[in-house]
Amino acid sequence: MLKDGISPLSLSLMVMAGWTFCGLLGYGLSRMSGRVLTSVFYWSALLGLLLVYSGIWSVADDRNDALRLPLGLPGLPFHLRQDLLSGYFLVVLGSVAAAVSFYSCGFFKKETPRRFGWLSLWIPVFLAAMTGVLVADDAFVFLLFWEAMALVSFFLVITDFSGARIREAGFLYLLLAHLGTSLLLISFVLLSLGSPKSGLGALSFDSLRNGSLAPGMMIAVFFLSLAGFGAKAGILPLHIWLPEAHPAAPAPVSALMSGVMLKMAIYGLVRMDLGLLGIKHLVPVMGAVILVLGAVSALFGVLHALMQHEPKRLLAYHSIENIGIILIGFGLSILFFTTHHPIPATIALSASLFHTLNHALFKSLLFLGVGSVIAETGSHDINHLGGLMRRMPYTGFFFLIGSLSISGLPPFNGFVSEWLTFQSALWATDLGETFYRSLVVLAAALLALASALTAMCFVKVVGVSFLGNPRGPGAGNARETGIHERLGMGFLAAGCIGLGIFPVPVLAGIDRVIRSVIGAGLPIPPLSQTWLWLVPVSPRQAQYSPVLLAGSFALVIGLTWVVVRLFSGKNAKGVFPTWNSGYPFRTARMQDSADAFGQPIRHFFSPFFLIDRHLPDPSDPQPEYRLKVEDPHWKFLYRPVTRMILFLSGLAERLRNPRISVYLVYSFITLFLLLILLR
Repeated sequence: MLKDGISPLSLSLMVMAGWTFCGLLGYGLSRMSGRVLTSVFYWSALLGLLLVYSGIWSVADDRNDALRLPLGLPGLPFHLRQDLLSGYFLVVLGSVAAAVSFYSCGFFKKETPRRFGWLSLWIPVFLAAMTGVLVADDAFVFLLFWEAMALVSFFLVITDFSGARIREAGFLYLLLAHLGTSLLLISFVLLSLGSPKSGLGALSFDSLRNGSLAPGMMIAVFFLSLAGFGAKAGILPLHIWLPEAHPAAPAPVSALMSGVMLKMAIYGLVRMDLGLLGIKHLVPVMGAVILVLGAVSALFGVLHALMQHEPKRLLAYHSIENIGIILIGFGLSILFFTTHHPIPATIALSASLFHTLNHALFKSLLFLGVGSVIAETGSHDINHLGGLMRRMPYTGFFFLIGSLSISGLPPFNGFVSEWLTFQSALWATDLGETFYRSLVVLAAALLALASALTAMCFVKVVGVSFLGNPRGPGAGNARETGIHERLGMGFLAAGCIGLGIFPVPVLAGIDRVIRSVIGAGLPIPPLSQTWLWLVPVSPRQAQYSPVLLAGSFALVIGLTWVVVRLFSGKNAKGVFPTWNSGYPFRTARMQDSADAFGQPIRHFFSPFFLIDRHLPDPSDPQPEYRLKVEDPHWKFLYRPVTRMILFLSGLAERLRNPRISVYLVYSFITLFLLLILLR
């Protein structure tokens, strides 16, 4: 037990300081033995578990702890606070941090001392920066840690900075991160204009929360913050850094960025829209905008994931899809809250927050599994894999659990949050305007389509990578990973199963979080108070028992295994080869490829892609079929913007002149115009 006088906030700050110390210690000892550096990640994993305890403590005891530190700017000390919302996201951060840190103990053993020291410095500091984002209670501290999180993650992305492609990916990520920070800075400044305090004191969250602005200014703050946080979350069309940065970063870094860092943007959206702006200042069209962005992001992400054969790029597009699913629930909650339907709004917000935790677990698990596969096979193309379930059974089993979870199949955790989102969407008939009713129905249909396509995508990934015969020498020589990697993945896999079978206690905690953010006076969310049944509204409308469903699955599988074992031994006549479709032998080239799985989707949804296909010609000395699928945002948005910026830069370059007299003329003209405009 912790001593009396220690609050959840103080414990979180201790964890934050501990991670910073671990990072500095790891870098200072980078030239020592690998065992010493490995201990840094052991301590980092332990600190992650302490952060989970701190977050659960806040939520379970309804704690709202605040602290002011004599740091920062004159007149604006550091305001820190850990309430139920930040406590819940600290649980998300600590859970993934513990698993990834323990996984890193074994994964980075083969790294050179220089790279090991680099990673052991920045990974714990990255975790500390994200903790600072969650406990910040004024705009200055929030943006300070937000920018620190962006810079540290940039250093982690360019770990192998010798590659030009990796440097370009890091620059693209840093560019969009700074763009998002600039938009957030403007939104906080605008929000502070309505604060009852003056000066820097207007930047505290309490002051921002109690301020009042004109409706037009509130709308500007909403859209600026949506774009600022959207750049970090990967919302369309600000998503382009995700599929570039994740293949460049090491697997544990990708797991932290996708599993946790994207959730910092979700936390920021919830804090800004429901905490600082407040429901009373929101309008239904704001929820509709978030709903549309979420639905489009979900469909776009899964469609492009189906086209990928580089596993980390594929998972990056699935991060876009799952952020879209989270935003669908969040958009539904705002839409229902602002139209005075608190019950479906609470269900939708519960689904959104629950999917935030679910995605953190199964996406981190999938990135770690892919990292183990790449490390053992040396291949970044799933078309060169195959047969890994026999050679890497633990990794294959854990990856299968993550695949079932992200596909939204019961009794795993992804199903529960998506099911609750659908349950809230069924209240569309209660909305007054036909436009909003149609929008909710369309978003639910796109969510169902995205879920089905996700299942199809991971049938491809698991089938091509882990089943069949090896397609390359790397897959044929692969071996199972070490105990640290297996335990790290096993922790996340257990979380996927546990939250899928026992979601009610977590949803009860989310209920407390929602009450603290929205305030009193709302109807109690009709979630079941028993561990056996989950009842969103009433038993007559819908109910779900993951425990009974999981027990039924286990019973059917167990009985099937018993029957097969009993009767196969008595009636077996011999062992015969499988049918080879008329061929006398089979080769690895005869197996389905990743491109073949995506071919029907590529044709049906062709407007979503830019396709460059090269068919072999008889005159080619080495005939080869090549296919390249590109994101259309590059052609229609980012490259034109880049050309325009370069053109304007070229015009500005003409103003440069080596003579000082020319610059004095520029200064005189500028002062003259300012005197005219500001008189």
